[in-house]
Amino acid sequence: MIYILSGNDTKKKNIFLKKLDKNNSSILIPEGSITKEELLNYAFSVNLFGDHQIIVFENVLKGDNITFTSEDLVALKDSETVFVFLEEKLLASELKKYNKYATIEDFSVAVLKQAPKLNVFGIADAFSRKDKIGTWVLYREAVGEGVPPEEISGIIFWKIKTMILSGTKFFERDELKKKSSELVALYHNAHKGERDFVIGLEQFILSSLSK
Repeated sequence: MIYILSGNDTKKKNIFLKKLDKNNSSILIPEGSITKEELLNYAFSVNLFGDHQIIVFENVLKGDNITFTSEDLVALKDSETVFVFLEEKLLASELKKYNKYATIEDFSVAVLKQAPKLNVFGIADAFSRKDKIGTWVLYREAVGEGVPPEEISGIIFWKIKTMILSGTKFFERDELKKKSSELVALYHNAHKGERDFVIGLEQFILSSLSK
């Protein structure tokens, strides 16, 4: 099964994803981190627990690295795995290629000239609720808008410290202390040039919120 969610309305995309994935257990594949062969392998995988696996990809259809044949699209469409493609923008001519294979939802909204700045605190709030999809989508939006990873990591670090002090039903205290140390190490390693901060922070978010 294939879903294509195009457009720039991140909030509506997030709502749609949560309806598909009520258990917050999707596998999220960041942009440029998968080959066509690896992607197609998901079409033939079987979940041993009987649930339909949901795989979410970012800007795969618009890129030049992966091109699907009609046979590929049939395989994805007929698979028990649910494939969700998040695309920033697809032309009508591009969407036409996928009409008979996918459910297509367009979440485009007009961009105001003086659009309000993204509320980065929303990333920390979603993180504190262990909302993996929400945190990841908001993080990618922030990166796309040029928000420095230092600012994002600082707010998440502050939120983790707040949860350690006040408690939370979503994390164990020892788990939070470990995440706090990991975030500090990531910050220093990135500033020493040993890691890419944007990629490292994305990996930290996904690993921290995986069940």
